[in-house]
Amino acid sequence: QLTHDEQPGIEIDAQLRLIYIGDLVKTIWYLIENKIADNEFRITPTAEARVTEILALLQSFRTQYFEKGIIPDLTDPFEKNLFNTFVCYIDHESYFPFKLKMNSDERGTFVETVKLGSGGQVSFSTTRPGVTRGNHFHTRKAERFAVIKGKALIQLRRVGTDKVISFELDGDEPSYVDMPVWHTHNITNTGNEDLYTIFWINELYDPADPDTFFEQV
Repeated sequence: QLTHDEQPGIEIDAQLRLIYIGDLVKTIWYLIENKIADNEFRITPTAEARVTEILALLQSFRTQYFEKGIIPDLTDPFEKNLFNTFVCYIDHESYFPFKLKMNSDERGTFVETVKLGSGGQVSFSTTRPGVTRGNHFHTRKAERFAVIKGKALIQLRRVGTDKVISFELDGDEPSYVDMPVWHTHNITNTGNEDLYTIFWINELYDPADPDTFFEQV
């Protein structure tokens, strides 16, 4: 219902003992493989939860996935299985392909591709020849630049020092550089074609607390 803009109701808030269909199939296959012919075979539940708890999780999936474009934190096996089941009920033919927001300016383009409830996001950018991005540092964020196509110069400088570390990357041999905190950094397209870069950072962007401080490398 939640995947089709309907609001479910609860008749009895029971405590449920649950087993994921994938785990059930594995158990059945185990019985067949090992020729276990017992008249009765008890399967241990893989999770227990009240109906209200399950509904709250499903509602959080809807809010994060549909409204914010965030893949929820799937560290917990039960929540991972529930989310995978939730996604199966989406009307894929009408919902996908989901269009991403493309931000374009004189430097090139920038698209946020993946946002994770567990923390972090992945973005893709194109950068025109001769253009530099960055010249800023973070105090708490871990960040990675991965060059996929084109040629790039990545530079780092620890704030308060003069030493600049330079790296030359080539999309013919895809590679990455991680940005230490308190190191101002930039990336420049040194080639003759658009530079394709994938960026990963461990926090979702928060305009109220961006942890981004501009300083020339």
